[in-house]
Amino acid sequence: MTPFFCVALLTLLWPAEAIQESTINKEPSCPTDLSIRGGTFSLSDGYRPGSILLYSCPPGNYPYPTRSRVCQSDGKWTPMTSHSGIPTNLAQCRVIRCPPQSAFEHGSFSPRRSSHPVGDILTFECFDGYQLLGSSQRHCLPNGRWNGTAPVCDDGVGHCRSLAIPPGATATGVRNRLGDRVSFQCQNDLNLVGSAQRVCTPEGEWSGAEVSCRAPNLGRRLILSKDTFLYIYLLVDASEIAWVPRHVCIIFLSGLLSAPAVASLGSSPPQIASFDVPVKFSIVSYASQPKTVVDILDEVAEDPELVLEHIEAMRYRDHGNATGTNIHGALEAVYRMMISVQASFPGQWDKIRHAVILFTDGKSNMKGSPKMAVSKIEDFVNVRENRKDYLDIYAFGVGSLDVDWNDLNAITSKKPGETHAFVLKDPQELKEAFENVLDPRDLDDICGLANYSDSARWDQKNPWHVLLKEKHQREPSCRGALVSKTWVLTSAHCFNAVNNTSSWTVILGGGESTVPIKRRIDHALYNVRAKVDQNIKEFYDYDISLLELQTPVRFGGRIRPICLPCTEGANQALKKKSGATTCKDHELELLSFEKVPAQFISLDNRRMNVQIKTKTSRPSCISGAIQEGVPYSQVHDVSEVVTDRFLCSGEDNAVEATTCKGESGGSLFVERRERHFQVGVISWGTYNPCKMKKKDWNTEEIKRDPPPPKHRPRDFYISLFAVQDWLRQHLSGSLRFIPLQ
Repeated sequence: MTPFFCVALLTLLWPAEAIQESTINKEPSCPTDLSIRGGTFSLSDGYRPGSILLYSCPPGNYPYPTRSRVCQSDGKWTPMTSHSGIPTNLAQCRVIRCPPQSAFEHGSFSPRRSSHPVGDILTFECFDGYQLLGSSQRHCLPNGRWNGTAPVCDDGVGHCRSLAIPPGATATGVRNRLGDRVSFQCQNDLNLVGSAQRVCTPEGEWSGAEVSCRAPNLGRRLILSKDTFLYIYLLVDASEIAWVPRHVCIIFLSGLLSAPAVASLGSSPPQIASFDVPVKFSIVSYASQPKTVVDILDEVAEDPELVLEHIEAMRYRDHGNATGTNIHGALEAVYRMMISVQASFPGQWDKIRHAVILFTDGKSNMKGSPKMAVSKIEDFVNVRENRKDYLDIYAFGVGSLDVDWNDLNAITSKKPGETHAFVLKDPQELKEAFENVLDPRDLDDICGLANYSDSARWDQKNPWHVLLKEKHQREPSCRGALVSKTWVLTSAHCFNAVNNTSSWTVILGGGESTVPIKRRIDHALYNVRAKVDQNIKEFYDYDISLLELQTPVRFGGRIRPICLPCTEGANQALKKKSGATTCKDHELELLSFEKVPAQFISLDNRRMNVQIKTKTSRPSCISGAIQEGVPYSQVHDVSEVVTDRFLCSGEDNAVEATTCKGESGGSLFVERRERHFQVGVISWGTYNPCKMKKKDWNTEEIKRDPPPPKHRPRDFYISLFAVQDWLRQHLSGSLRFIPLQ
């Protein structure tokens, strides 16, 4: 890798301050009288032709009128123009503000300003006879965007709902009759994201994608489906102007695969590597001409590690002196590959989803319009109304060079509620791209997925977790785990005094969905009073129950099943060979350690860490069930209350979490290969740390009090490996099980 490439790479991925100006040439080619009012600047290669000038501003400010410039071969910096098109020599840092609301049909809003400072609040009201759709209040965020959704006043009489006019935009032809067209335009300093013109269709929906005026951002996900294939075409700009380093492509592809290259970017959602979806990759490097690095039909295309190796071996000098930007040619290379795929696999063609991901500066300057190539691809994939999800074209403006947003937006797919064009300026924005790129909505058999992104809600991080509540209860009294579209696994003792569960509901997705219980199936051998004659008032062996939901749930980001061991879904998640793996193999895989790290979900929806004690650690753990001060302290043989069907957690030094009353029925789960497997159901414990129900007023978290002196907290869970016959008896219609032995 050349020294200059290293500098250009750092320029793209890290703040401008990281580039030292010690590389400045003593004999400059471009003028040296550079400055930015209120900020600083840095250079990638001094004042030599090709050097990149980056302007930086303090937090809350942005460089105006441009973020970067290039030293051209004629010894001049690329010119600067104001948003109105007037040439200027003054670069300055301006305060970030949100765009104004220019119009609000059939209603009023306040305050009215030419722009809004961060923290400002817009309030909307509709006139009598109109219903407010969207956000009644919107806050100006530090990134210069409004939160919430654009509001609109609708009278309900039009063929289509009234269209909202977003801040910073004007609209012409605002009607909602069949066939009406509405055109949008953003003010000069804002980019239009979405469809500039929308039509009211016979279906009562507006064509195209929702409009906003803002800086670009990724809001679209690749849809994965269990019965389809995913082909990803990565097009990497290698032109002299763009300087898009292969390292960005490496990081992006690594992010899709959840490879180590993205570890430094922080937490991330589950990636392609954790899905059971056939994926192939193609790499095309382009300058004046495209160069196919990995063809989609190559054997290498199926091996992500080998694909990464090919990207790492890429060099810009592979294109010689050809320094143009031929986006049309790169897309034509994709088109030709698609023709070959259809010819090679005619029976699979209609099941293949295609994602074209273009890394560029958006400035195509050779060999025809990229839009023409896009149209050919769309026609070939046969993107009709019911096949829109089979093609997604993204354009990533990479780096700090100014991106031609209109050109970038024109290349990409246009779909309602989605954005396919965005700009990456730093690692954080690259990380945010990973957090949104995959959508496993159609993967019904994919279990145990979780979203680890920083922006994810607790229910997205634990989408299988459910709450159980009787209609007269103020709060849910038990928890459970979704194991299929129609079944929830929980504890039988949650219903000790309940014969009829018709007044009970299951709360899923953090309250997104509430479903009545159709029927309850307790384990036939559960009997809490089975040993009353032995002075054991409560006996929790076989404390497990299945709840059938009144209606099947729809899986999504906030509602998804956990993996049950010994099922085909879990077998695929563990990457085990189908037909050659048994339930015993799963037990050895998931509970193989002396002390197995595991987790459960707390009352306040946090993950709590425990260790399942197995093998030689188990006897000491279960002995805590009959320690002094607990209800079973008079029992001499611990096996009378803790049978082989229980798993045990708890440390003598009390460093592990302890379950609270109300957490019964929840899942005890372990993580393997970025998937989550339930191994037990919370049954009972020796100590309730939430008895006082105290909360931390700052975090709203429930305070879990430490145990009394000398007490050794223990928690017990029904092992799912110990009740396999019962699970198979009742779930075989919903889940596919593998052999026991």
